[in-house]
Amino acid sequence: MNRSTKIFAICALAVCVNIILGTIIASARIPFIYFDVVGTIFVAANFEMRYGILTAIVTSLVISIVSGPLFLPFIFVSIAIAIITNLMAKNGFDYKRAFFTGILITLLGSLISAPIRLIMFGGFSNSITDFLIISLKANGQKMITAAYWGAVTDSIVDKILSCLVVAWIMKHPLLNRYHLHF
Repeated sequence: MNRSTKIFAICALAVCVNIILGTIIASARIPFIYFDVVGTIFVAANFEMRYGILTAIVTSLVISIVSGPLFLPFIFVSIAIAIITNLMAKNGFDYKRAFFTGILITLLGSLISAPIRLIMFGGFSNSITDFLIISLKANGQKMITAAYWGAVTDSIVDKILSCLVVAWIMKHPLLNRYHLHF
């Protein structure tokens, strides 16, 4: 099996990981944790940018088919996550870099998701952060600003943990044992 075939197989596996972990966490209703981009982050941190973007796009398309088309516009957030992760991982992806990548993904991804939330859902996310959004709006903030800070609050823990999990996986001896060096 040549290198690109192996990478495509890993991309397919990463899409499955995104969907399965995302579905399990959503079903468990764990607040502020989604783990629906762990596979995308893994691929983006280990391979060329195009593979991370491909994983992001396929994941978003499958989720939109399974869960409904309302999720499709968030494809741009997933693509941004892949691009940012790939750029941040150019010189390795240790825990410190993973932590800062999680923060950067959150801040920049929220810039993309806030207008989508605003257009599609009035700025709300149907989560506990809606209370923050209502509070910010009641205190005079514009709805786009409230939606942005709601998105940041909603995803900061998840994105940092997702990046740290990927950094841990990349250092795991099991990858070395099976010669899964990237």
